[in-house]
Amino acid sequence: MFPVESVNQYHPFYIADELGFFAEEGLEVEFEDAGGSSSAIQQVLAGNAEAGLPAPSAFLNAVAQGHELRWIYSYQYANIFTLAATAESGITQLSDLAGKRVGVSDLSGGEVPLVRAVLTEAGLGEGSDVRLVPVGDGSALTVDALQSGQVDAYSSSLFDLAAIRSAGIDMVTILPQEAQDFPANGIVVTADFLEAEPEKLAGFLRAVAKGVAYAAANDERAFDMAKQIRPEEFELEALAAENWTAARTLKTPPESLIDQPLGSHYLPGFQAYHDFLRQGTEEEGGLAADVDLELVLDSSLLESANEFDRAAVAGK
Repeated sequence: MFPVESVNQYHPFYIADELGFFAEEGLEVEFEDAGGSSSAIQQVLAGNAEAGLPAPSAFLNAVAQGHELRWIYSYQYANIFTLAATAESGITQLSDLAGKRVGVSDLSGGEVPLVRAVLTEAGLGEGSDVRLVPVGDGSALTVDALQSGQVDAYSSSLFDLAAIRSAGIDMVTILPQEAQDFPANGIVVTADFLEAEPEKLAGFLRAVAKGVAYAAANDERAFDMAKQIRPEEFELEALAAENWTAARTLKTPPESLIDQPLGSHYLPGFQAYHDFLRQGTEEEGGLAADVDLELVLDSSLLESANEFDRAAVAGK
């Protein structure tokens, strides 16, 4: 269960299927759009799907509410939300936002709690120092707001920012590095299913890891394969290229994990994100209780998932 329908964003999974990596494990896999991370988790909890690929916020909230879930493979490592200023604005750091206007997709958008938190840490007050203005999710309305100077900076997902850049607007990321390192989506299953079917899940993860390894070694070929799988996602070449860059950024592990098994969890990023979520109210998407990250970030299958010849996969 993917949170959204996107071959571009989740291309290693589709490539793994296309190259027969799942079939080699004796698996038939279906990919479905759950309509959001919380919905993906609900489908897993209901037994309608064996695995989901939710955002960590939805996963941590579900665990904090008492659900026995396990995060068994980290697919994306960078924060899917960002904060960037137009190059023309001269804004290069958060303190430069004093007296400025920051565009957001919507005042209830998932990026808003992040923006409010980093502004507070920078000593800036929303309303008094910085005004948040809803300008859409990378649409023509957003482009116009940035080009006309209605807003000086913009916060939304990396894919919305990709749409802005594809329109020819040069943007400079000003989100603090710690927040950029908040994790993104990973593979989640119930604790019961992990205990009952470890070999099946290990095979599934191995096929995914092969798809990730193939895409990393063959970026252009992977792009062409994804384009053939779903051509309509790639009709606008500039946007498709920016989205591909965003997808590559998201799935690139931090330097400390470069030599670790594919799918390894970045605990410092998770801990920082956990602590960030604990500061907010439940209405704002904050956690209702602490989560034992060493328990729920399960690495038991990662060694088996990486038991393949990377060179052979890369040359397939």
